[in-house]
Amino acid sequence: MRVTNSVLMALLTVVLVTSGCEFLDPARPTIQPDTEVFGNVLDVEETPDEPGVWIVRIRVAPPRALDKAESEQGREGPGAEKGLTAEIRVDADTVVLRDGMPARLGDFDPGTEVVSIPAQGTTRMIGEKTVLHNAEFFGDFGTFSKWRLPGLEIGEETVVDDVSSINTSGIEHSTVPLDGGRTLYFSSRYRRTTGGEMAGAARQGLETVEGHQYLAQRSFRTELGVDGWSFPELVSFPDLEGAIQATVSWVDPEETVCLVTVRSEEDEGSWAGRSQRQHRDQAWGPVEAIEGLGEGDSFDPVYLAGSRTKVLFVTTRQGANQSDLFLLNPSESTDAMSLEPRINTIGSEWGPRVGPDNELFFARGDRQLLFMGGMVQPVYLDWPHRVLFSEAAPTDDGRWVFLTITQLEAGEPDRDIWVSERREDGTLGFPVPVDGWRPDIG
Repeated sequence: MRVTNSVLMALLTVVLVTSGCEFLDPARPTIQPDTEVFGNVLDVEETPDEPGVWIVRIRVAPPRALDKAESEQGREGPGAEKGLTAEIRVDADTVVLRDGMPARLGDFDPGTEVVSIPAQGTTRMIGEKTVLHNAEFFGDFGTFSKWRLPGLEIGEETVVDDVSSINTSGIEHSTVPLDGGRTLYFSSRYRRTTGGEMAGAARQGLETVEGHQYLAQRSFRTELGVDGWSFPELVSFPDLEGAIQATVSWVDPEETVCLVTVRSEEDEGSWAGRSQRQHRDQAWGPVEAIEGLGEGDSFDPVYLAGSRTKVLFVTTRQGANQSDLFLLNPSESTDAMSLEPRINTIGSEWGPRVGPDNELFFARGDRQLLFMGGMVQPVYLDWPHRVLFSEAAPTDDGRWVFLTITQLEAGEPDRDIWVSERREDGTLGFPVPVDGWRPDIG
C-alpha cells in the first residue's frame, strides 16, 4: 500500500499552513492555494441570515489511515498543527456524501473523519489558525479514500453481481420507461475499476474484446409485477450481435417501433437508426439508419411527443469534444438543425428525453436541466444538497422520472437507476433505487 507524494504534500499544505506577514491585520482573510481539508468534525451550524447555508467547523488533522500507511512504510506521517481549524461553507450546490450516498450534515457526528474539497478560488486563511473555503464536495474520509485513494482500502469485499437485478456494480443508465414506468428499457455495460479490472453483472451481450477502448453496451427490457421486476432480457437486433453498442433510447407505447444508437466498430462513430416489428412478442427487425442525421456522429435519438418524424438527437458535428442537441424536422428541411442557444452552449449537451407535454429534459456537463415554457432551468431533488444525477426520463403520464445516479468509486464512477416522483409543482421528490421501487407506495 503506497500513498503518493502529491497526496502527502497536499495534506501538509493544509496541516502546516501559516501566515507570512505579521504586520497585516490577523483577522483579514488572505488567499491560499485550493487544496483538500482533512480533519474531524467539531460542530455544524446553519447560518441565521442565509437559510440553507451551513458552516462546518473542523479540527484539521491527517486521517488515521494515512498515518498508518506512512508508519507501515517506515515513514513519519504528517502531523497536525495544534489548534488549526477550518470553517467550511456548505450550501445547496455542495455534494455531501456519507458511505458513498447522499447525506445531510446532521449525519456527521462530532469527531467524524471528513474531507472537504474547495470550490475553485475560495480558500482563505484568517491569522494562522483558521482555514476558510466554500465546499464543492464534503464527505466522510472512507468515501473519499475509496474514490481518490483506493490504495488505502484494506480487505475490500468482492462484489458478486446478480444478473436478475437492474442495478449492479457496473453501469446501468439511459432509461426508457413505458406504461407509467412498469415496463422499462435500460442500457448496461461493465465498469472499469482500478488496475484495469471490470465490475458488473455478466449479462448476455456484454462480452468484451480485450484491449478495446469501448466496452460492449446493450439495452435490456424488464416488467414490474407483483413480485418485483422480471429478469432483464437482452434487446437484440439482426446483424448487430458483434456491434460494440446497440442501445435503445425511444420506444412507442405498443413496443413496435424503437430508436437505436449503433457503434459497429472501434474506429467508427455511432449512428442512429430505427427498428420495427408487427407485435411486441415478435423479434425486432433490422436497424435502418435515419436519413438526415449524419453518419458517424449521431446518437441517443428520440421522437418529439406525438410525432414519428421529428427526431431529436445528440451529435458531435460542431466539435469532437463537444456534444449538442439537434432536431430533424423532415417537413421543413432535409438537414438537421441545432437547437436554440439557450439549450446548446459552449458546454456539452446530451441525454435528451421528452415528456408528455414536449418538455425537454437534458444534461449539460454534469448538470440535469429542463427546457419548458421557453426557459432552461436546473432540476433539483428534494434534498438540502446537490445530488449527482443525470439522464432524467419521465414516464408517459408524467408522474415519475427515472434518473441515473452517479456514485463515486475507485476507477470509473458507478451509475445506477433510481426513480423520483414528479410533483404537481414540477419538483422531484428524493428518489429510490429502481429495484425497490413500487409505484403504489412511492
